[in-house]
Amino acid sequence: MPKFKSLLLASAAAALSVTAHAGVSLNADRVGAKDVETTAKFYAAAFGLQEVNRFQMPNMLEILMNFGSTVEAAKANKGAQVVIMQRASDEPKDSLPHIILTVTDMDATLAAVKAAGGATDGPAKEFQHTGILIGFATDPAGNRLELIQQPKAAKKAKKP
Repeated sequence: MPKFKSLLLASAAAALSVTAHAGVSLNADRVGAKDVETTAKFYAAAFGLQEVNRFQMPNMLEILMNFGSTVEAAKANKGAQVVIMQRASDEPKDSLPHIILTVTDMDATLAAVKAAGGATDGPAKEFQHTGILIGFATDPAGNRLELIQQPKAAKKAKKP
């Protein structure tokens, strides 16, 4: 399994370093949940996402969320959204992480995930002596999350 994670991370890093084809960009990441409202509250509490739109039909609810300090800022954010769509069960068959988030404080983020009702796979681990920290978590609906913290710049020693 460690080789698989290494391959997955290397592939993700390579994909990020390549310029996308003209006209192609990430629109959103979709997760499923039996209870869409509760799952949306988790993403708001754990990661600060704001609801920017919702689609309600007789047998389906979908909530679109984005980053922003206010709802207006989140609506103005042109970045990819997290879309939570209703599904029949919180028993996903695919355990591969679906959302990969960059974080600046891994410990605080893992604590926020737990406080908001999610679960973590334990403490984050360094990826191959790179200084990059990788943490894994699960939202209350069973969706997997991968959290990546880039290496922190070493503090420069002040000369006397």
